[in-house]
Amino acid sequence: MRRIQVKRRFRAFTLIELLVVIAIIALLISILLPSLSRARELSKRLVCGSNVKGIGTSCKIYSNENAEKWPVPAFKNKAIGTTGIEYTLPDNGIHGPGSGQTGFHRLEPSISEPTTGSGPQNVGTTDVAVTRAYWMLVRSGDITVKQFICASSGDDDDNTQDIELYYDFQQIKNISYGYQVPFGPRDTRPREGIDNRQIIAADKGPWYLESDEPNWNAGPLGDKIQLEDPPKLWRQFNSPNHGGKSNGEGQNALFGDGHATFARIPAIGIDSDNIYTLMKNSWGVLPDNRIHGETATERDPPPFPGQNAFGQAKHSSTDSLIYP
Repeated sequence: MRRIQVKRRFRAFTLIELLVVIAIIALLISILLPSLSRARELSKRLVCGSNVKGIGTSCKIYSNENAEKWPVPAFKNKAIGTTGIEYTLPDNGIHGPGSGQTGFHRLEPSISEPTTGSGPQNVGTTDVAVTRAYWMLVRSGDITVKQFICASSGDDDDNTQDIELYYDFQQIKNISYGYQVPFGPRDTRPREGIDNRQIIAADKGPWYLESDEPNWNAGPLGDKIQLEDPPKLWRQFNSPNHGGKSNGEGQNALFGDGHATFARIPAIGIDSDNIYTLMKNSWGVLPDNRIHGETATERDPPPFPGQNAFGQAKHSSTDSLIYP
């Protein structure tokens, strides 16, 4: 018997059908990508918040072993309010502009003047980085260099091998977080007895370049920006870590009691204190002079928190100045 072979015909996609499928897939990707990117950023923000909280925990561990004082590198106390502590100096391009003293003389420890009059004159460090305070935690083993990097910032881990040989990070790109400027009177330095509402650390601020000075006339009508203005108008005043320069969505901030939170605007300290500026006594009554202040690079010599604000009034000791 002869077998009859039946040829099966398979229907293929036409070019138009294939293009329609591709178009649908492209449309779905375009819809999903922003959501995925947003979810990724929110995840990074949570990790960043965990880093900030970890910094606070490490500071508290350090304080338990150091008379309830948070890390403060040694410096010349007599320079306060006179010659000043030069923590905002640019590094002339060696490690990138605007890094202050970060990375300068990192092999050399900073020193304070003698506690008695018998020591040599003019002893004590005046060129000293704020970031040395964080490196003290790294040297003590309470925290790793990776915890000082915000995943949204684009900063890189410090790859220093012999940590014990150094006293600071290599450069500003190796650290994503600022610290309460510790080179001032005792009542403004980080410590366990500080007001729990005060901000002690946060994402790196936007004003560590000499050319970066805030233009407060960013309100909806070209007037000074105010607390009630929408967060979108505040973006240029936020940390660049979450959104980029002049487009920051906010910052993770560490309070004196050790908890951390994400804030959409930088005016989050006591009496709406702007954590990235120094309060200015010539700008009127509270809270305006706390919201609109001066950057660290606008003062010569660089300021400490509360400097010359309201004389000896109690409000000046609750000024947060996060740098860099």
